[in-house]
Amino acid sequence: MKNNFLLNPFAILSDHKQKIIAIISIIIGTLLSYFLHVNVQVLRINPLTDLSFIQVVIDQTIVISLLTLSFFGIGKIINKKTRIIDIFYGICIAFIPIYISLFQNLNEFLTNETNKIIEAIENGNIYNMSPPILLIIIGLLGTVFFMYYIYLLFIGFKTATHAKKAWHYVLFFATLIIIDIITSTLINLI
Repeated sequence: MKNNFLLNPFAILSDHKQKIIAIISIIIGTLLSYFLHVNVQVLRINPLTDLSFIQVVIDQTIVISLLTLSFFGIGKIINKKTRIIDIFYGICIAFIPIYISLFQNLNEFLTNETNKIIEAIENGNIYNMSPPILLIIIGLLGTVFFMYYIYLLFIGFKTATHAKKAWHYVLFFATLIIIDIITSTLINLI
């Protein structure tokens, strides 16, 4: 059961449990984003030194709302019985691995390491710099969490819409990339 849960929690969890997990995910994710100084977007996280709580709430609202509305729209094309709440729960639950990966910036680790690399590039010392082993390990771990996030988004969408055809999957991934570009643009404009 545990393996099945990791592979498709949406098929195992009741609507009520999904709702509770989704709400807790949004609250904890928003708090982690604020306290760990990381801006969460659709396909990226940006460590920042100055991030207000209001900005975090606005960013999370934009990302989750646009993903939900977009996936609901294409879900209705795939299956007229697609429910927006199933899409919303799937998105909120899928973000859990991303929220866990925010701990990469504990004590502003990512911010500091990124600044060191940028400074080395600007000074032309990047070739003399030894690879930061801890950053590489944390980056690899973050990549695993990111891939699981994409997987959960896909499985949540597939479960909510009963998508089965190749063009459904292409539509999902194309929409994901487009929404990433749109949300990133909106967030950077604010």
